[in-house]
Amino acid sequence: MNIIEFEQVKELLLYKKITEWNGSEITLSDGTLISVEMTDWDCCASAGGEFKDVELDAVITDVVMSHVTRTQSDWGDESEAKVTMKIFHNQDVVALMEAFANDGNAGYYYSVASLVIKKVENETCQFDVVDC
Repeated sequence: MNIIEFEQVKELLLYKKITEWNGSEITLSDGTLISVEMTDWDCCASAGGEFKDVELDAVITDVVMSHVTRTQSDWGDESEAKVTMKIFHNQDVVALMEAFANDGNAGYYYSVASLVIKKVENETCQFDVVDC
């Protein structure tokens, strides 16, 4: 799997239409599949995400990521990180991707949530969205 940067994510998404969607995956007009997956972890840590509020047949004109927010649990040293990616058509948000990563029991472990992009040519790219 090729590790890519955020600018490359934008290049792969811009000016394509969202044609299908379920909570965990969106499909673009050229057949590209995009999902949020836990791509690395240790023991009891976890990561993941989902797409929300998706509007079909909207051409993607911009992709923006929020800053990662980190929270510490009230018990132990466990922490969680969250991030939101907004996909725009002109000035309107047409999809939200929310991802999280949790470092498990007392913060001893780690996890990574990634945006996984499976292109039509069978090439798979990975952008690490958030880690903890």
